[in-house]
Amino acid sequence: MRTRLIRRTFCLMLALMMMAASLTSCSGKDPAAITSETTEETTASVPRELLEVEEQIKKLDNVQGNIWFNEDEKYQSLIKLVRSQIKGNENIKGSIIIATDDDVLIASGTNMLDRDGNEVSPYTVYEIGSCTKSMTALCILKLVEEGKLSLTDTLGGLFPEYSSCAYYEEVKGVTVSNLLHMRSGIRDYLNDPLGFWGDEIGSILHGDTGATAASSKAFFEKIKGKIVEQVFSRKPGCEKDTKYEYSNTNYVLLAEIIEKKTGKTYKEFIEETVFKPCNMTSTSSMSSGDVQASLPKGGWYLNNDEAKGDGDVHSSVVDMLKYDRAVFGGYLLKEESMKELLKPIDGYACGWEVQGSTVNHAGSTAGFYTFNFIFEYNGKKLYVIMCAHSGDYTMPQVIIPLLKF
Repeated sequence: MRTRLIRRTFCLMLALMMMAASLTSCSGKDPAAITSETTEETTASVPRELLEVEEQIKKLDNVQGNIWFNEDEKYQSLIKLVRSQIKGNENIKGSIIIATDDDVLIASGTNMLDRDGNEVSPYTVYEIGSCTKSMTALCILKLVEEGKLSLTDTLGGLFPEYSSCAYYEEVKGVTVSNLLHMRSGIRDYLNDPLGFWGDEIGSILHGDTGATAASSKAFFEKIKGKIVEQVFSRKPGCEKDTKYEYSNTNYVLLAEIIEKKTGKTYKEFIEETVFKPCNMTSTSSMSSGDVQASLPKGGWYLNNDEAKGDGDVHSSVVDMLKYDRAVFGGYLLKEESMKELLKPIDGYACGWEVQGSTVNHAGSTAGFYTFNFIFEYNGKKLYVIMCAHSGDYTMPQVIIPLLKF
């Protein structure tokens, strides 16, 4: 959820990587071209072979502990580079999976423990933070496909019950599209607590010495059920659709819209729209107690009751690969919806950052970070997914620059 620092760091990293890239297929492409060329007008069931990630890992050579490598000759130039960094490197910590649609190239869990004291693996469940956002966006676009929602629908039309709030007139024209693309102008309830909530509530989160598990718990208890009303009660940071400004509040609102339009809980809808079709058996929404990875020093597990839509999902790199394959294969949304999902405005699309032919998003909580990257590699999609402790960026800083193809 706390992605501003991560975004700045990895925008630079990806820019350097793309400058060094040698594949002509990575230049001059429409971002939507990274999706399957065989996407049809209507979605279909996700092919079983895309979701059999566990079976693909079992076929790999278990080289050392929880590290598996694909021995296929066609992948060796890439695997050799990454393998040299992962194997025996105590600074590489957490879980990683690198794969195409056809094969898993590398799957690893190393140098980090789960809550039971065992070394993590590719199956270990983490908080994935803002990587949740692409799933929320997908659910919104599914409702658009079904005719239950329009991208031009406004907050005023969706939440007329707040018409008496002080800043209703300033906020009522914000559209669903503005929320998806981080162009609403609405302040971030989490990253800008003072701006969104004011001193009385906003100061609870950071206190005198910075955020702690206790202050976070007190903060979320204080704001429980109040975010939507506060959107209409607090002056926006800027006028809608004038600039990109990352705000977790946008995706909380999208989750509320999902519930309004479906009559179901957000948890129910994301499970039936995303998790079940993708066979994400280790993934949950709005749950507590199922994260398997241990906490870093000073970290704490997030109270997901108030992170609905913007950072509530728990998952593993194995399940996230299933999700990526299904999404970018065109099996969850129709072709026009996929174009919308990956259409960037100022670099940000619908829960995805798009830079050239690279699509990615990061997620960070008080305990964990996740990085989800999709590249073009020899005419195929290459998925690189990593989970580790919050604040430890060694793995992406080492691995991502190697992928210069």
